[in-house]
Amino acid sequence: MPSIALTDATCWVAGYDFTTDINQINVSAEAEQLDTTTFGGGGYRQRIGGLRTVQAQIAGFWQSATTAAPDPQAFLDLGVPDRPATFAPTSAEGSVAYSGMVGKFTYDLFGQVGAATPFSLSMAGTNRDGLVRGQVAKAKGNASATGALGSVQQLGAVPSNQFLYAALHVFSAGTTMTVQVQSATTAGFSSPTVRGTFPAATAAGGLWLARVPGPITDTYWRLNVSAITGTFQVAGVIAIGS
Repeated sequence: MPSIALTDATCWVAGYDFTTDINQINVSAEAEQLDTTTFGGGGYRQRIGGLRTVQAQIAGFWQSATTAAPDPQAFLDLGVPDRPATFAPTSAEGSVAYSGMVGKFTYDLFGQVGAATPFSLSMAGTNRDGLVRGQVAKAKGNASATGALGSVQQLGAVPSNQFLYAALHVFSAGTTMTVQVQSATTAGFSSPTVRGTFPAATAAGGLWLARVPGPITDTYWRLNVSAITGTFQVAGVIAIGS
């Protein structure tokens, strides 16, 4: 894949879309370096990976009005753990996406006289699921009927030592909606299998699927609405990871 310029990078946190509020996204996944050097190593240090950390920072232009603005979304939610977050270079279905459960821990706002008012928000992982790499399965858009949600993604099989993950971002809610994660052996989904079901969505917010252990040999994946009343605006990600 060729190099790209970030022009439409996406950040969804729980039920809020920060995309058009920000002009910078940084995501960091780190493992501690544990020194295991012993004599007889030929003069080189030896290391193994230790505890892992997930961090993310977004920055952009401050606004404060209703809940649909960066200020109330950041300030009122400060320190609350386990908010599903997704970061992607584009919001298109099929785009690579990094998702995890985070808390908002550092909120910086305001700047110098005469300049556009800035803000930055730092987040860190708060859940054992860490950061997973998957694909956007449903671009941000409306859902009002049962059936396939978004498009089929060929993510591959889930090995016996890995898990299936998924995140659903609900930006606006109707009455109730239930979404499944399905897999199939072919892109046509003639005989899909339900691998997991999100809790019913009844309000704006984020939903994180309880991870499903492998092995799963199916290689094609999609989201599916099994029940819905009203119109919802949603986006979704499916991932496979350790």
